[in-house]
Amino acid sequence: MRPASPVGDGASDFFSDSYEDVERRERAERRRTSGTPRARKRRRRRRIVASIAILLLLAGIGTIGGAYYFTSVPLPSEIRAQVPSTFYYSDGKTQLAKLGASNGSHVDVSKLPKYVKYAVVSAEDRSFYKNSGVDFKGILRAAWGHVTGNDDAGGASTITMQYAKLMADRMQTNRTYTEKLKETVIAMKLDQKYDKDTILGFYLDLVYFNRGATGIQAAARAYFGKDATKLTPEEAAVLAAVIKDPTHFDPQSDRKAAQGRWEYVLAGMKKLGVYDKPISLSNYPTVKPDDPNSHGATSGLDKPTGFVVSQVIDELTDHKVLSQEPDYDQRRDRTKQALETGGYRIVTTIDKTVQDDAVEAAHYGIREARPTNKKIAAALVAVEPGTGNVLAYYGGDNGTGYDMAGNPHQPGSSFKVYTLAAGVQDGYSVKSYWNGDETEPFDDRGADGKVHNSDGEHCHDAGYTDGHEVCTLYEATAESLNTVFYALAKKVGKAKVLELARNAGITSITSDGHTGRATKYDLTGVDTEQAAQEVVDKGAFGNEIGFGQYPVTPLDHANGYATFANNGVYTEQHFVTRLVNADGTTRYVPRKVQRTVFSRTVAADIDWVLRKVATDDHQMIHPYRQQANKTGTWEFPNKENRNENAHAWMCGYVPQLASTVWMGRKDQDGPIWNQRMQPLYGSEFPSDIWSRFMSNALRDLKKTPQDFPTPTFAGTLTGQYGAPSPPAQPTTGTPPSPTPAQTTPSPSYSVPGPPGDTGTPDPGQSSCNATDPACNRRNDNPAAPG
Repeated sequence: MRPASPVGDGASDFFSDSYEDVERRERAERRRTSGTPRARKRRRRRRIVASIAILLLLAGIGTIGGAYYFTSVPLPSEIRAQVPSTFYYSDGKTQLAKLGASNGSHVDVSKLPKYVKYAVVSAEDRSFYKNSGVDFKGILRAAWGHVTGNDDAGGASTITMQYAKLMADRMQTNRTYTEKLKETVIAMKLDQKYDKDTILGFYLDLVYFNRGATGIQAAARAYFGKDATKLTPEEAAVLAAVIKDPTHFDPQSDRKAAQGRWEYVLAGMKKLGVYDKPISLSNYPTVKPDDPNSHGATSGLDKPTGFVVSQVIDELTDHKVLSQEPDYDQRRDRTKQALETGGYRIVTTIDKTVQDDAVEAAHYGIREARPTNKKIAAALVAVEPGTGNVLAYYGGDNGTGYDMAGNPHQPGSSFKVYTLAAGVQDGYSVKSYWNGDETEPFDDRGADGKVHNSDGEHCHDAGYTDGHEVCTLYEATAESLNTVFYALAKKVGKAKVLELARNAGITSITSDGHTGRATKYDLTGVDTEQAAQEVVDKGAFGNEIGFGQYPVTPLDHANGYATFANNGVYTEQHFVTRLVNADGTTRYVPRKVQRTVFSRTVAADIDWVLRKVATDDHQMIHPYRQQANKTGTWEFPNKENRNENAHAWMCGYVPQLASTVWMGRKDQDGPIWNQRMQPLYGSEFPSDIWSRFMSNALRDLKKTPQDFPTPTFAGTLTGQYGAPSPPAQPTTGTPPSPTPAQTTPSPSYSVPGPPGDTGTPDPGQSSCNATDPACNRRNDNPAAPG
């Protein structure tokens, strides 16, 4: 069909020309340019690539020919027994979990109903009973992929070739171009030696259906609690639909996608003449809930350690350790299947004692909160600075459920550390001067343009200017003023804040952007400010990023804080110490990936600021040592505009350990409360969990106290203001009158601040007025925009 002509004045007349006119002009243009150096170079390049492809294809044919007489056809009975993989704590001796598949017993394909066999044929290879077993187009794709350097190109499309590929996967061979050609040989020999039903039987004994089920017999029991010979046509279509993408098309994972694939399979069964009912979702069969404890030799998945296993699978998938599939979801399925059957030993980074401390502390905080929060949940992650080792990981009690530590939540003021670091790195001193008013309007916001501080917080530790309170950046951090951090993000730039957060360890961030739908943005490849700006534009991120509006995961956040603890040097977090093959050889050891995010002097100044945040006894590590913290809270939006919070955080570090604690609702966002039925803040239950965990973990790790580096207070004092007048001492109960701003610091006036501008604040000493009832309850909750 010809494209429609553009509408409007001045539209090109290209679309109104005949095809003959267009072709005539193109031939004339080719003749005109054929003699140019660029054209000649392009033709040479094409000839070279084509020649290489032909040679490789001929070589491949030769390989096939040579291999034909030497390659045997392996049968399912010849494969070694499937052995579950064992996961260990960091000591390499104590078992953390086991992951194994359910080995379905051999099913006699002749006893399967015809519609069961044809359901699989409909889903995977509708020409199965007619083709030769080999997809020569796939071989050509493999040859071309070898030319272009894409060894993942090509693949099995016929059921016979899929069986050959399954055999290669079981033998733990890398699917190189040569291996793919050998798989072709196996497929050709299979098709010549066995009838189609026998080949289909081989395939049905080995194909994976998720839920730890290998083979259709195990799958029938996992999904429907019956033998494969007793499946209905609709049930057979459910199982056949799963094969293409076992995780995605499992009805429990994505019911809508599974049902769409089911309809596709039934439509094929109709064409093949084995199904004559109307295709209707009303006939979609009831599927059993997945029971991870029934997955063969599986253990430990229904505990907090189950989330560790999931993170290990993610890490091995990311690094293509056990599968090289180009599609991530398929690669993850293959990786999980390999672990279920390959008998690997995986030594994790999880320290048994520290993990126990994390679970105990989380349970303690949940017990504290439960009287006023029936649906309260918590997450805790601890990372070792400088190594990236995740020492403890708690995302909930049931490791097969929703992972609270690996899924994103709004971080609130706990995200301000990245904005602070971006500001100091950009040249602003932690003693610079900013507007400390309760509210402040900004010209880039809607409605009245005002940003509000939580519960009317304000700050004038540096005096007054033109009727406005003036606050130092360090005190604005301790008081958690949203106004200041919005202004700082506006000055530094949203992209710089996002880039620094990414470089520190935030691998993804979520925004509802232009669409109003929450979208997760992958930051792993965002390694420049320009790339960060593209994400900002695409996700419509506002300067609210400065005070933590956009969700991140506790896992990423913990690694971000570990970067601060490591003097500004990021180390990629990981869960695997080593993966060992069944024969005892080492298959994978993670490579240490580091980068400098900001200088040691910037890190030292930020350490000094963050030491002034958590000063209540219940927030502190016992026995006392220097610690750096930031709390965070995010509100729960409601139509009545009530003061309610949905997320509460306590994050912090010492030089040897960083950790984050999150608390919220386990089902969906909703209000969370303290013991007085008032909105819960990060300075309350989350701080209790953090203090308890860090005190016990540092004791068990035998980590002696270490002081932070001495700050230098580098950078300009001019933030939003130059140096203000010193705070006046009013003689009455009314605030002092504003005084004109000074353009340069007064030589007789030193910037006030907590004790120890170059030393240590007194243990437990607060930087706020002890008579203020909110003094020991720092509020970090940003008011709703507008």
